[in-house]
Amino acid sequence: MPRIEKLYAYIAHEEGDPNDEGVTALRTRDGGWAPMIGADEARMMSLKPAAQEMANVTGVSIALVEFSTKTVLETIEPVIEGSSPSP
Repeated sequence: MPRIEKLYAYIAHEEGDPNDEGVTALRTRDGGWAPMIGADEARMMSLKPAAQEMANVTGVSIALVEFSTKTVLETIEPVIEGSSPSP
């Protein structure tokens, strides 16, 4: 698996409020939701028609954004059976 250097997301932005934005999501076949984020720019471009349809239906602007600063906040290690997790 390649190292993740960048993360891309389709972000919806409410007009008139620069602080009101959120990650868009697609409905899955089983009724769940899949956020429109990924580490592969080509994959994100393949989702552009869905983002365009979402913008057309909702009347909300949607931007494809790139995040390139990586900060590890926490590392979750596997718990070995019979041992307890670290605090």
